[in-house]
Amino acid sequence: MSNKLAKVLIVDDELTSIEVMRCLLETNVEIKTAETAHDALNILASESFDLILLDVDLPDMSGFDLCRKLKDDEQTKQTPVIFISGYKDLIFEMQAYEAGGADYLCKPVNLIRLLMRINVTLDIKLPIPKIK
Repeated sequence: MSNKLAKVLIVDDELTSIEVMRCLLETNVEIKTAETAHDALNILASESFDLILLDVDLPDMSGFDLCRKLKDDEQTKQTPVIFISGYKDLIFEMQAYEAGGADYLCKPVNLIRLLMRINVTLDIKLPIPKIK
């Protein structure tokens, strides 16, 4: 990646989750948000992103179905998707990978874990706080 900020699209219908992730990331990445799959598809039709953070449960489509759509689209198929979900069961994680997801994290999202996964997925070096 170049020195420009990475562009991240957060797709989640829980405003609290969006705000938590925005607060965690906004000084290190450029963020745009969508609360529905339809909104995300509209945004992605006109903008490209380096990464998508995607909730499994959306009001109009499952995150798995949205990810499949993105992986079938020439414009978005190379964009990595990290699922962020309240589901801790292994079956949901398996479905995320089968849909084309690059990673899967459970809510509540741990800041350090999220930053590490973004760093690995995008091959960048966002600052990670020291653990004491």
